[in-house]
Amino acid sequence: GTVRARLEGDTLTLAGDLRDAQGLKSNLDLVLPVEASAAPLRIAIARQRPMHGRFAAEGEVRPLWDLLVGGERTLAGHVVTEGTIGGTLARPALVGQVAVDSGRFSDGSTGLVLRDLVLNADFSSTGMDVSRVQAVDGRGGAVEGSGHISLLRDGVSSFRMDLKQFRLIDNEQATASATGQVSIARGADGKVKLSGNLTVDRADVAARLPTPSGVVLMDVVEKNRPARLSSFAAAPPPAGPSWALDVNLTAPRRVFLRERSLDVELSLDAHVGGTTSAPTLSGAARVIRGDYDFAGKRFDFDDTSVVYLATRPQNIRLNLTARREDPSLTAVIKITGTAAKPEVEFTSSPSLPSDEVLSQVLFGRSASQLAPLEAAQLASALSAMAGGGGFDVIGNLRAFARLDRLALAGGDATGVTVSGGKYITDDVYIEITGGGREGPSAQVEWRIRRKLAIVSKFSGQGEGRLSIRWRRDY
Repeated sequence: GTVRARLEGDTLTLAGDLRDAQGLKSNLDLVLPVEASAAPLRIAIARQRPMHGRFAAEGEVRPLWDLLVGGERTLAGHVVTEGTIGGTLARPALVGQVAVDSGRFSDGSTGLVLRDLVLNADFSSTGMDVSRVQAVDGRGGAVEGSGHISLLRDGVSSFRMDLKQFRLIDNEQATASATGQVSIARGADGKVKLSGNLTVDRADVAARLPTPSGVVLMDVVEKNRPARLSSFAAAPPPAGPSWALDVNLTAPRRVFLRERSLDVELSLDAHVGGTTSAPTLSGAARVIRGDYDFAGKRFDFDDTSVVYLATRPQNIRLNLTARREDPSLTAVIKITGTAAKPEVEFTSSPSLPSDEVLSQVLFGRSASQLAPLEAAQLASALSAMAGGGGFDVIGNLRAFARLDRLALAGGDATGVTVSGGKYITDDVYIEITGGGREGPSAQVEWRIRRKLAIVSKFSGQGEGRLSIRWRRDY
């Protein structure tokens, strides 16, 4: 581009013309008041005297945005703007229009993406009137809004946005789409508040539950720590404007919480308050359906299970119950405590000690009848239930092979067997066993009801067996 300046008397005339390879064209004509003298030589712009001029720009806005704003937020699209410049250099006054079409806005921190962005607005020295802004998220959702944004120090602003199945969050931790209306208001005192009521259409959250196996956490006290290291402190968060929050979130269902061993659908009734710099979360999430895999066995959650929400994990209270009904007994896992420190308890009907319950669930017989390898697996499962950590070889191998169950059984008398199984549907389970003196075998279990199952087993020696397992409580 080119910039030309002409000094004549007490005025300085600037003419600028900027272009780029993507077709952006912009020009500026501005007359500034100056104070000039020859002896001594002095030229200065008079910041308190009136100025006047015009500006215009048309073309791709992305290079201009990257130059002036940058950061994790990006804006692209075709922009057309023109207007006049008045006021003084200390307090400029712009009057004009701006229009954006075929735009795209993205926020890297939340994954928010606006496609096909259309914006029409008139601006003046006192504020901006947005007559229309609309966009889609590329996944069937849409958002549109309008409002007034004041540019005065004590001005009042209000902006309303209507969302329809719009993707609000899209990152590695979660994706969420919502429908509803939100408003952004700024009072004469300069405080901004974001409020509204949103219904979550669907949300998928990647759970980060405390893993029972792996490295054991230990409290460490450092001795003879150098003083120069103690002087380092964490950098404070960047200061910036903070908005007040008052948003209600509801979802009758379709909030999915998934992890390697967890698959739960929840309903939601929550409130987000506080500020953008220190948000607070309250409310409850209730289980609609779901299952939990423990030591290769699947437990179904009761619909009475609930999670009471809070801002910090140590304040999130758990009240979850999952049960597994086998022909011999009903095993129940109760998860209480907090999200930071959950407490796991095993019960059964008929009532048995925890090790006996696990032994019946995992191997179908009493703990006193287990082979050495099976007893080792039982001890590993009990350690995992207690949250003590440890090196869980079987659990890590099962996860690596992407199986629902992996077990070692047998001993010197019968030979060691290895069994691996997987659910191919919610009710059909296939397991293959190798090794041992009887050779390989395959087993298919079809659970017709919670208390009724049909099991078909075939051995490598050509033998087949069909059995029915059932139970009834009296």
